[in-house]
Amino acid sequence: MNRPVPVFRVLRGRRRGFTLLEVLIALSVLSVCLMAIYQGYSTTLAVTASSRKLWKAIVYGSNELARWERMTPPPEVSVAQGEFPPGSPMVGYAWHREITDLEPLPSVRVRRVQLELSWPFGTSRQIYRANVYVLPSR
Repeated sequence: MNRPVPVFRVLRGRRRGFTLLEVLIALSVLSVCLMAIYQGYSTTLAVTASSRKLWKAIVYGSNELARWERMTPPPEVSVAQGEFPPGSPMVGYAWHREITDLEPLPSVRVRRVQLELSWPFGTSRQIYRANVYVLPSR
C-alpha cells in the first residue's frame, strides 16, 4: 500500500532552510519597521519634553499672576526682566514682566500685568505669555 506523497515535499525537494535572498528581504523589511517605530518613539519623547516645560511655565505664570492680582496696593507701572537663579525650580527659564496702564474704554482705566516666560527648546526659544488686569490705585 503506497501512501500519497504530500505536494509540498515534492515541490521543495531536498531544499532545507532559507536562501540568502529571502534572509536579506526579511532583514530589510524588519529594518524599515524598526526605523518607523524608533521615529515614533523619538517624536513622542520630544513632544512630552515640550509639554512638560510648557505646563511648568503655565503653572508658574498662573501662580505669579494670581499673586500680582491680590497685591495691595496695586503694582506700580514698571518693566523688569531676568533669569531664575540656580537652585530655583524654574532654572533655565527667563522672565519678562511689564506693568502698564490701559484705557480700553473712555474713562475706564486698568493696569495690565503681563508676564512672559521663555525657555530654550532645541534650536529655538519657546514663549508663554499671560496677562492679568487689576484696578490701578486712585
